[in-house]
Formats: sequence, C-alpha cells, structure tokens
Amino acid sequence: MSFKKLAAILCPIFAVVSAVLIVLSVINFTKEPDIEVQINQKAAEYVMKAETVTNALSKNLASVISNDMKKQSSYPEGIREELKQAYSINNNLVGWLSIPGTEMDTAVLQSDDNSYYLKRDFYERYTTETINTNYGNIYLDYRCITDGISKNTVIHGHTTGKSDGIPKQSFRSLYDYRDKNHFIRNPIIKYSTLYKEYTFKICAVFLSSTIPSDDNGYFFNYIYPDMSDNNMVGYIEQVRQRMLYDTGVSLEPTDRVITLSTCIYDYGKSVDTRLVVVGRLLHEGESESIDASLVKDNPDYRRPQVWYNRNGKKNPYKNAEKWQPSAN
Repeated sequence: MSFKKLAAILCPIFAVVSAVLIVLSVINFTKEPDIEVQINQKAAEYVMKAETVTNALSKNLASVISNDMKKQSSYPEGIREELKQAYSINNNLVGWLSIPGTEMDTAVLQSDDNSYYLKRDFYERYTTETINTNYGNIYLDYRCITDGISKNTVIHGHTTGKSDGIPKQSFRSLYDYRDKNHFIRNPIIKYSTLYKEYTFKICAVFLSSTIPSDDNGYFFNYIYPDMSDNNMVGYIEQVRQRMLYDTGVSLEPTDRVITLSTCIYDYGKSVDTRLVVVGRLLHEGESESIDASLVKDNPDYRRPQVWYNRNGKKNPYKNAEKWQPSAN
C-alpha cells in the first residue's frame, strides 16, 4: 500500500472521529444525567475503536515507508537506471559488456573467485542443469575494482562449441576476431560499470598458452589487474610478440586496458590456450573508427614451444625475457 493510499484512508477516519466527538460534546450539554453517562460511554467506545484503527494504519504506513526505503537503499547509490532491473535479480552484477556490431551484449558478474560463474548462469543455476552445456556467465576477475576500471579490467567467459542460440552468455563471438577484417568492422568495446560507461578501442588479439611446461616454463600472466605504468612496458612487449595482426592502434604504458579472455584450441586439444582480445581506453577526442590501411598480418607471432616442436620450427622467442606482472 502506498503513502498516498494510506493518507486517503486516514484522513476520512480522522474527520469522522472528529465529527463524532463534536456531536457528542453538543449532545452532552442537552441530555439528562443518566443519558449523559451512556453517551459518554458510547463516545469512549467510538474513540477507542478509532484509535485502534488509526494505530493499525499508522503501523502499516510505517511498514510501507520502511519497505520503500529498503527497496531504494538496496541499489548502490548512483547506479545507472538501465542496470537496476538486472541488479535487483542478482546483486553480483557489476557491469554490462557489449561490442557494437556483434552479438555480444551481456551482464557482467563478479564473485569471490574466478570459478564460481564459469558454470553458473545469471540466476545462479548450474548451466549443465538448464541447457546441458557449461557456458556459465561472463564475469569480472575477482581482483578488479567495481566502482571504476582497473589498470587492466579483466573479464572472463566460457566458450561453447557452437552458439546454439546462446551466444550472448558466452564469449564464442570473440573467435571472429582472429580475422582482421572482423576487427576492422567492429573495433569498439563498450563496458559499463554500475555507475559509468567506458569506451575501449581494440588494440590487440592474441593467443596464449596457460601451462608453463608448454612454453619453456613460462606463462604470460596477462590477467593481472594492477600493473604500474613502468611494469606495463614489459606487458606491452609480450602482447606485441603474440598479436595475430597489427591493429594499427597505439598502446602506451599510461593507457588503461580491458582484457576479454576465453578458451580456444587452435594449438590442439592438448594445449590449454586462451584467445585474448585487448582494448585500450579511448583517448579524449579520439575517433572510434580505425585506419584499415594500418592493419597488417603478423605471420611470425609468438606460439608456445610445443607448437614449434610439433611443426619442426625454431622458436625465435625461446630466449626472450620472461616478463612478470607487478604493481611497482
């Protein structure tokens, strides 16, 4: 019941009670003593009944106000209006991810670890129980901040074998970025926190193995959120070595980036590999379009050592410096 409805109920009751008391007070001066006692008793009864109704409605009114306040306070202050409905369903919502021109348009959740939403959907259900596949939900790395963007905003997502009508909940559409022409047509990533929308321009697409033993004991830890500007110099070099093609989009140590990471098997089922799409925050006044003439193939991009062994090739990066992430 709303405040207006309660007020509409209370006002007439107060008016009736007041009128009864006025009438009874007038009668009180004109009736005989024995009748006066009866009238006073009746008046007391009417007042008690009115007080009972008023108290009950007052409690109801207080409850409604309290519930309304709780509903309002259940949203983080300053939350974007378009995210309120999704947030009311799952309070682990931290943002929204979309890639204009593609099917990617989905909620981003966050848990206390990087495995909870790997196989759970937006409604906290194991996806194996609902659609017989483990696509999970897109989620922000548990170490990333949520009231803004980290130096490296890392978003993970499962990939299904094929879309099967559920592409918005998986990172399957990222596979298309192995083709430089797809990048040319769709170079922008939009990421909205609960409070603000950010625009990123894709600057790199690469593959990276996750098991150190597959690549001379080294794992490129590209999912580290809090790199310093100085430390990011080495990160950029690692990215450039692995880029499938040169995007022509600059990437500087002072830039903030968004990293979209999903599993892929381009090096074979035995090599645990990730497809990574990196965007850097759009510079002030910069156009969202890219110069297609600067987009070039990189035929000698870095692969894991097992790939070179399998194909009988020499690894030009075998003795390259092994960068490690750091906040210093």
